[in-house]
Amino acid sequence: MSKKLFIAAAAALACASVQAQSVSVYGLFDMSIVDGKSPGSNVSITGVASGNMTTSFWGMKATEKLSGGLSAEATLEGFVRLTNGALGRFDGDPLFSRNANIAVKGGFGTLALGRITNGLFVNNLIFNALSDSFGFSPSIRLLHLSAGQASGDTGWNESIKWTSPSFSGASVSVHHALQGNRFGGNTNVSALYFGGPISLGGSWQEVRRRDGAPGSAGASDSNAWQLGAAYDAKTVKVFAQAGKVENKTFNVNYSHMGVAASVPLSADGKVLMQYSSMDPNNAKASKTSSLAYDHFISKRTDLYLVYMDERTPLGSGATFGLGVRHRF
Repeated sequence: MSKKLFIAAAAALACASVQAQSVSVYGLFDMSIVDGKSPGSNVSITGVASGNMTTSFWGMKATEKLSGGLSAEATLEGFVRLTNGALGRFDGDPLFSRNANIAVKGGFGTLALGRITNGLFVNNLIFNALSDSFGFSPSIRLLHLSAGQASGDTGWNESIKWTSPSFSGASVSVHHALQGNRFGGNTNVSALYFGGPISLGGSWQEVRRRDGAPGSAGASDSNAWQLGAAYDAKTVKVFAQAGKVENKTFNVNYSHMGVAASVPLSADGKVLMQYSSMDPNNAKASKTSSLAYDHFISKRTDLYLVYMDERTPLGSGATFGLGVRHRF
């Protein structure tokens, strides 16, 4: 079935089911103008990019109350590139590569089946000031994009995930991607705590499915863990994180860390600062810093200005970005 037919069928199903359950359509679109030079390159490139501060996506969610205090929830979320209207983060990316799962919720917590975002990525985005920005967050770029990345993608296919209820602000999750017809399975165990101004998190994962392209870091076996913490003093919120990636395929270990701050300047604007490093045991460390200003011009729309500095064994690079995000 083509992508267009799949979308049409999903929309028709949502309309047909609206009387029996709650159905919502939502998303976030992000566009920016960027000017920068990548480390090791002598060429500066100016262009328009989609999803630099937050990867542009859209989604549909259906929820239904069941007997016995249970509820069912189905989620379909896909990425989109606003620069050319193409679906996915890149050519060949699945239509619903952000999330595609069904879950049952109750007093036991949440049990989900399908393609599900993994806990290490969630931990990484919570404990850095630029959240899930693949374009500008040093922590996200070094842990999930660099050669020292934690392999296995940010979402896992053919997986099952259990998330506990919150107990006084604390929760745990166990996530396993079955082997299927791949080389092996993936496992993640994560814990989060939110209590007043303090938040804490920890995540460990083992990746053996090799869902990435052959020969890429994403197609390697790896173990990874990360600890994170944040404290919100109202006038400033500070973040810290530290962890390690053990790449079994390439026999290289990487230590990573990050520190950050978010400083509100008004009810609508704040300054964001993030520094992170990735230190392999066989080469010099890569170090990235970002400084940004984010300003909401309405409840759903914000403008941002970012400067990012990268220092790697290949050389140095710098990127400027001016962008807008809109939520619906």
